[in-house]
Amino acid sequence: MKHLNLESMPVTKTKTKKPAEPNHQEKKEEAIKWAKERLNDPNTIIVDVETTGLLKNDPETKIVSLSMINHKGQILLASLVNPERPIPLDSQKIHKIEDRDVKNAMPWSVIGDIASFLIKDKHVVCYNAGFDVHLMVHLFSKYGIPVPDFEVSCAMEMYSQFVGEWSKSKSDYKWQKLPHLAYGTAHDSLVDCQSTLLLLKKMSGDFSDETSADEITLDF
Repeated sequence: MKHLNLESMPVTKTKTKKPAEPNHQEKKEEAIKWAKERLNDPNTIIVDVETTGLLKNDPETKIVSLSMINHKGQILLASLVNPERPIPLDSQKIHKIEDRDVKNAMPWSVIGDIASFLIKDKHVVCYNAGFDVHLMVHLFSKYGIPVPDFEVSCAMEMYSQFVGEWSKSKSDYKWQKLPHLAYGTAHDSLVDCQSTLLLLKKMSGDFSDETSADEITLDF
């Protein structure tokens, strides 16, 4: 199955009536099933990017950090990316990546080629796939990098469905922020990948990564 059509990104849904409680339970079970499938599929790759801004506001938006891990949490790629342009201060405040940090990093012409190879024929999971995947595919095309065939699913959609908080204005489930479950700073692309993986585990009922009282030491 080829990547999601660009016309469908950012992700939007057809408005539906508020589900009754039994229906929400079905939706929650559907989200749990999805999480288990993704965790058991060796083709699953969790991806996150940090950027210079939003593509809808700036057609010259670039990626400044890209990370990918597999379904077991093994790191496939974790790299800063030289955007070959200044990083706006507003974006720096979010992800803490400054111009000097990416000065000697490889540009998208190199990192993008590696990313294209890694996601070929894989199932890409992103927290807000409509943002991350849309920008990646846009930059593949912009830099003349072949756009590979791959599947996509959005962890934000499925987690929002799992939580079940209804938005009257959207007539749909309210988007949920990515819980900060991994060690490290939020809005770091690798940390966000790891938090997404841990979130999938919690959705599937796997709490094995939680620290038990017996593992806590008071020896400083």
